[in-house]
Amino acid sequence: MRLRPRHYRQTWIDVGAHEGETTIGFAAARADLLVYGFEPNLAVASRVMGRLRNYVVIPMAIALKDGTAELKLTAVDAASSLLDMDEEVAAKWIGGAADLAVVNRQVVHTMRLDTFMNRMGIEHVHFLKVDTQGADLDVVRSAGDRLRDIDRIQMEVTKGDQLYQGAASTDEVLSFMAGHGFKLVEREDQTFGQEENLTFVRT
Repeated sequence: MRLRPRHYRQTWIDVGAHEGETTIGFAAARADLLVYGFEPNLAVASRVMGRLRNYVVIPMAIALKDGTAELKLTAVDAASSLLDMDEEVAAKWIGGAADLAVVNRQVVHTMRLDTFMNRMGIEHVHFLKVDTQGADLDVVRSAGDRLRDIDRIQMEVTKGDQLYQGAASTDEVLSFMAGHGFKLVEREDQTFGQEENLTFVRT
């Protein structure tokens, strides 16, 4: 897993990578970029494994604790989460409430982000992308003191009532990021306006 030759000028981490929709194209276009993609659903992760030498797929979840957790697998695998679904919110979800139904559960390995960075000897992360279906702020929090070594962070939040139980609200995310030296630079609506991607840069 330790692929850090000198020609890699940037390191990105994609948490909740799914099939690499957000980052694998950049890795394909840039030989100087190394991307670590975390996808705990092994069935999904296996679709991307081995495609690129500089796109390293890790079939684990990033969480607040090193150990294990239960992944709730949904009818559409992109909606799977470590968090439980709020059934009342899911029933009103625009775009396919049936897609959010939990169809299976599996225990997956978890690791804190600071644990990963320390074990891999990663000194600096230029971009952290997070899309973990409600657990995004927990992923960022798991960086601990290593948060200071991350330049740019993109995370997804649900507007209004939270789809996943225990998910952080937009206000909680904005408050945490501002308190840790990050400035909001971009907002992008997702999922028929029910979610949005927030992008922050270190000030």
